[in-house]
Parts: sequence; structure tokens; C-alpha cells
Amino acid sequence: MDETVGPSEMIVHLGPQHPMQPGPFRLNLKLKGETVVDGDIELGFIHKGIEKILENKTYLQGIPIVDRICYLTAMTNEEAYVGAVEKLADIEVPEKSQYIRVIVEELSRLQSHLLGMGEFGEFIGFVSMFMYTIKEREDILSLMDMVTGARITHTFLRFGGVRDDLPEGFKEKSVAVFASLREQIADYDKLFNHDEIYKLRCFGVGVLDSKTARDLGVSGPALRATGVPFDIRKDEPYLVYKDLDFKVCTATDGDIAARINVRLEEMLEAMYIIEQCLDQMPSGPIFFEDSLYGVRTPVMRVPEGDIFHRVEDPRGEMGFYVVSDGSDKPHRVKIRGPVYPTMQALPPLIKGTTIADVAAIAGSMDGCTSEADR
Repeated sequence: MDETVGPSEMIVHLGPQHPMQPGPFRLNLKLKGETVVDGDIELGFIHKGIEKILENKTYLQGIPIVDRICYLTAMTNEEAYVGAVEKLADIEVPEKSQYIRVIVEELSRLQSHLLGMGEFGEFIGFVSMFMYTIKEREDILSLMDMVTGARITHTFLRFGGVRDDLPEGFKEKSVAVFASLREQIADYDKLFNHDEIYKLRCFGVGVLDSKTARDLGVSGPALRATGVPFDIRKDEPYLVYKDLDFKVCTATDGDIAARINVRLEEMLEAMYIIEQCLDQMPSGPIFFEDSLYGVRTPVMRVPEGDIFHRVEDPRGEMGFYVVSDGSDKPHRVKIRGPVYPTMQALPPLIKGTTIADVAAIAGSMDGCTSEADR
């Protein structure tokens, strides 16, 4: 961005700490009055050093660490990391555990979208939307708590399985929660798409085209809202997704409203996926039993090699590149988070909009509160 300013122009720096931001970055804006003339984004102001921490922990000790990459998507973070190590070690996950993993990961998608929708509502001045969605999110977190024993950071997956089986009464409680949530999603749709202020602030605002999205590596709902039906669960199936019936939710307008509608539809599909898993759940073990890896041992030596494994995070592609040197710790770890590539598309989207639209566009692109990242 050219920082020379003309008459009636000024530079405004938003961040790296600012209430409107859905992530740790600084947004530099050139304004003429309230209109954004130009802008650029500086990413990476918060750095936890998670990749280096993982390289200094045993493989098992790394599981609670990856939960902290983003607390809203702890389960998919675990799947990306654990799945990568399982590929390296050639560990086969029992079918029952695969179904359980899908259930908890789709629950994670639901609660992430619900909080993201509520926070987005705040960005456009619809503060009561947060109170609506946070109530339903509590019910989803209760279901996750039943299975994992935690609401946010779970440490539930294990190499070759899961920590525990589904508890008694989980299916019955899920049926009741989903019936209520489906009614609420229908109400959210009416609240959003029949509100005149929402239409003015979201329809035709922050339009992202499919070519730009693909060129920048945008993934998840932000990409699918441009009409590109890319979903890793379909295109590169992992766990038992290949055996499940679900659609990839897309839209064609590429604007804020399209991104919100994609997430609304994805919540309905997530519940449908979980219901299929509960109905098709096979019997059998929940853990890979093999003396080579010491059966749930805290010290596991992984054969030399390297692998990249990616999953469909609620916000897009989450991938882990892991290099093993044959020891009990990863030699190198590189995380490909979904938010950084997606937020690269923000500067061209905000040009010509008002400063009041910036928060709404950013919130609709990210879809949850933050990526604390690496």
C-alpha cells in the first residue's frame, strides 16, 4: 500500500489488538472520509512457537499442544496431527474409533460456526445474535463434554484410536439437541435474510471471486461461497467420510451473505453426518492394539520419513507436515493453518467499502474468533 496521502486522506492502523478483528493481524487502511481507498494486511503478530514446542515433545505429549492452536477447532487440529503421525507409523484406526472421531469433529464444526455467527452479528451491530447462538453452542459443548470430558481443549484422540467410547445416553441427548438446533437455524436464516440492515450491509459487499480465492489459497466456507465445491472430506476422504452421505455446501455470489449462508447449511449437514454415524456405529475395539507401539505408551518411536496430512477444519484446510528421524519426537513440524491464506484476500475485498464494512467482511471470511496460530 502506498502510504502517501492526498487531500482528505488519512492512514488508519487497526490492530494487532482491536475489537473488530477476528484474528491476530494488523490491517492498514488508507481512508478518504469513511471510504477505504487502499489497504494491506500484516499477519502473524501472535506467535506461540507451537511448531518448535512439538519438536521438543514426545508424539503423545504433542496432542494437548495442538488443541491450543485455536481453541474453537481443537478436534480438527488433533485429527490433522494424529492423522499425520498415524500415516507415518502405518497405524490403522479401528472403524468404530473412526466413527467416533467424525462425531466429535462435526460437533466441533457446529460449535465453531455458532460462535462465529454470533460474533459476526456483533460486527454488523446485531448484538442479540451473539446471545442466540451462544445458547445453542452451550448445548453442543455439553455433548462434547459428555464424550471427551472437556468443553474446549479435549486431548481426546490417540494414535490408533480414541481415549474413550461414547457414553451411555449420548445418542438420545444428541437427538434432542439437534431437533432444537434445526429450529434455531431456521430462525437465524429468517433473522439474517429478512432484515433490511443485514441486506444493505451484506448483500453485494466484500465480493470474492473464485479465481482470486483459488490463487490465494483460500479454502473452507469462504472458498465454497464463490462456487468452488472443494471440501477435503469429499475430495480426499479420511476416516469414514467416504461412507457417509452429505453434500458440499456452496453459493455463487461470493459476498458476505453467501459466506454466512454456506455456514448455516454446513451446520445442517454436520448434524446429518453425526446422525448417520450414530445409526451406523459398528461394534469392536476403539484402539489400535500393537506391541510395536507399546499400546497407549507415552513413548512411541515413529519410523523415519515425512508426510503431509490435511483435514477439513471449520474454517478451511488444516494441514500438518511432519518429519520423523526415527526418534520418539518429531524432527520437524510445519502447520498449514486455514486463516492466514484466507485473510490474504481481505485487502482487495475492502477497497471501495466504508470503514464500517471492514469488520463485517473480515468476520465473514474467518468465521470464528481467532487463530492464535504458531
